Amino acid sequence: MPIKSYKVGPGTLTIGLVGDTVDFTAQITKATVKWSKQQEDNVPVLSGEELAGERTYSATLTATLIQDLTPDGLVDFTWENKGAEVPWSYTPSTAAGRSITGVLVVDPIDVGGDVKSRPTSDIEWACVGEPVLGDDLT
Repeated sequence: MPIKSYKVGPGTLTIGLVGDTVDFTAQITKATVKWSKQQEDNVPVLSGEELAGERTYSATLTATLIQDLTPDGLVDFTWENKGAEVPWSYTPSTAAGRSITGVLVVDPIDVGGDVKSRPTSDIEWACVGEPVLGDDLT
């Protein structure tokens, strides 16, 4: 099979309900959908076999964001919606033609940073259920 790849960007990241979304695209310097796996230990039985431990998966949206203190901007959205479960859509590359959608829990972002810097915040927002990889929604 030949090598297949894509470059991240240009893409999109939006969060919120249809008609009331916040477009985070211009504030993102890095974004990843990360999976984690929890697996119980296998259970040995008398026959010498093992009963496989249950395996569960969860996902998070991680990103590095350039902070935005404008009214109704990024900081306002995360502070006003902390703990809310909201839909989201992430298209890593519009050229690749795929988007990831789901529901996540908003946590407020930190504000501030080093003097004379453009401050950023790192987020790790838990997905509710599993995100879905599908056709590009942009």
